[in-house]
Amino acid sequence: MRNLSVLVALLALLTFSNACRNRQQASEQSSDSTTAATESAPAPSTEATIAGRIAELGLTPDSDWRGISLGDEFAKIKTIEKGEPFESDAKHVGYTVEFKNLESADMLYYQANQKVSAIEVDLFLNSRESATACQKELGAYFTSRYGSSKPAEGGTVWSGSQGQSVTLKDVSKGKDFGLKIRIAPANAITTASAR
Repeated sequence: MRNLSVLVALLALLTFSNACRNRQQASEQSSDSTTAATESAPAPSTEATIAGRIAELGLTPDSDWRGISLGDEFAKIKTIEKGEPFESDAKHVGYTVEFKNLESADMLYYQANQKVSAIEVDLFLNSRESATACQKELGAYFTSRYGSSKPAEGGTVWSGSQGQSVTLKDVSKGKDFGLKIRIAPANAITTASAR
């Protein structure tokens, strides 16, 4: 009987020891996989956030404006912009996009040698608050796309890696609230029209 008690005690001790060892191995494997996942996880994305007003404008993380980039074939604009142009000639084409809150955007795409050479956007907004919020969201979007900005004549300028210069200005006057965006080659003379 005494031998049986010793055998049961040894068996219990062996089972307990084995359970502890399995738990420790599982913990080490979990820790190793967490470390490996942390080490192999990609760095946080610097890609532009596309949400809210930025999504409404149709901006994308990989184009200068609404799927169009400087240097694209000018004909591509008609495949991207779905509405009828409000103006068109040999040098440019213009489209309007209206939003549900009665705000709108006029976009002028300029061409040289059948390529998109510049993009100008006028955003017509309802209030000072809307202009401020839109400017903040666009500023964050452009910073994530093009890097840090610099102050410029009444606005902010970003320089892209492809040689583009993006200018964002608040052009609100009195009860007319709005923003102007110009995307052009960095060496181009700014000819943005006044409101």
